[in-house]
Amino acid sequence: MVISAWWRQYSKLVGVVVLAAILVVMYSDFSWGLPWRFNSPDEAANAFFAQRLAQGESLAAPAGLNDITQNPIVHPRSARVVNSQLAPASFLGLPLMLGFVGRLAGEAVLPYLTPLGAILGLLCFYGMVRELSSRRAAWLATGLLIFTPAFWYYHSRAFFHNALFFDFLLLAVYLLLKALKGKKVWLYLGSGLALGLALSLRTSEVFWITAAGALWLGLSWRQVTWRYLPLFMLGALLSFSPVLFTNYQIYGSILSVGYKQDLLLTSDLKQAIGLLQQLVLPFGLHPRVILTTVTNYLVELTWWWAVLAAAGIVYFLAAWRKQSSQAKVFASAVLVMCVWLVVVYGSWQFNDNPDPSAVTLGTSYVRYWLPLYGLLLWPAGVALARVLDFKWGREITVAVVGGYIVLSGLLVWWEPQEGLWAVKENVNRFQVWSQEVQAVTEPNSVIVSGITDKIFWPEREVVYALVNPVDYEAIHKLLVNNIPVYWFHPTWRPADITTMNTRLSPYGLTVATKQIGWQDFSLYQFGFTP
Repeated sequence: MVISAWWRQYSKLVGVVVLAAILVVMYSDFSWGLPWRFNSPDEAANAFFAQRLAQGESLAAPAGLNDITQNPIVHPRSARVVNSQLAPASFLGLPLMLGFVGRLAGEAVLPYLTPLGAILGLLCFYGMVRELSSRRAAWLATGLLIFTPAFWYYHSRAFFHNALFFDFLLLAVYLLLKALKGKKVWLYLGSGLALGLALSLRTSEVFWITAAGALWLGLSWRQVTWRYLPLFMLGALLSFSPVLFTNYQIYGSILSVGYKQDLLLTSDLKQAIGLLQQLVLPFGLHPRVILTTVTNYLVELTWWWAVLAAAGIVYFLAAWRKQSSQAKVFASAVLVMCVWLVVVYGSWQFNDNPDPSAVTLGTSYVRYWLPLYGLLLWPAGVALARVLDFKWGREITVAVVGGYIVLSGLLVWWEPQEGLWAVKENVNRFQVWSQEVQAVTEPNSVIVSGITDKIFWPEREVVYALVNPVDYEAIHKLLVNNIPVYWFHPTWRPADITTMNTRLSPYGLTVATKQIGWQDFSLYQFGFTP
């Protein structure tokens, strides 16, 4: 009797704890046992700067070799040289956030903080759908989100910004929903704090968040306690302030960011309008490119998600009159989000993969559209909850969710080019290459690396590419100052080396083979022309 009473009282808590443990294992499995090496330059940079903070060092690192070269080329792709310091070339929120927690709990926790964030995001998503629709829809939508490829994949890849951004955005949305219902001051403040953390992770999303949020609050104006709204904004400013402070420390302006250091306050109206255009539509407006990217990444790559999302939207619209007023208002805000994300990022034509035709989860479109992938499962959950009311509804729902899980798992783990298993193999191979190159190069050496910079940095300083004459002059200056310089390059034929040495001779440089043996790559060493 005692056990039965205890179980009735605490069964839900036990269920949540067990589910959380399963999720931690599920999303952390990728990082378990991997070396501190990364498949992406963004991951490598975020991990490096987060680790520095976790070890009690400043975020920016010394980059003194650029004083020798007088040309800031000695840095990896996802970092920039600012005042002889190496600084992040992307949003500061992730290294600041992970580094702070790592300082408290130890740097060993760093690869597991993003997987832990998934629990926060899923709980808030469940709460959001429950507030807007029903408990049954919330369970179904959250169950789908757990296994949605974009959500699963990027919570496993621990050093991208996007997953934690989505988690804190969901927290902000859930708390604001509760605030509109309960009118409690701490909910407004808490929602603002969560939003500030989300924006610190991906500040560029501020425009669509502002537009969607303004529409949501404007249409819900009767429920808004307007005297509490300044606390919401204060909370956002407070939690975002570490980014402003660090920006000022590194770049000399609170509004400067690493990859766009000219984003500063300006009094020139024409310049300000041009800057705003760069921020709102940084890639222009290209309908044909949008159509291609939507087809590739929102339809074909995860067609089972697309089918469920489309069916959910159709049902939601068909049952529009039955939806709560708050659900209708929030659906309008989600529409703004979807249009904005599709137009802005869909207009951007790029290739993350060396194969330009590859359509994979590892391509940036997927992580940029993570909020879209997630929030469009809300109508899908509502539709599946309705299916349960029909004869054979339970069996149909189990089959649909089961198929969703299987197809998602196959894509996330076994996609040939950038599935998690393939990425694990890449990282382990890169670790071997890195150790072998370290063994034959001096600790103070520099490697001209191209896209392999993620393999050698930070154990070795790297130069991404030699493009201009001044870049070759910079290599000469390094050699003059007794800094060994190597070139990790696809293997040249002997005739190619002769041609390259002819090109290098005006700069007093030559290259010679140091070692061969990394698939199609070889290591060459720079020297002076005899």
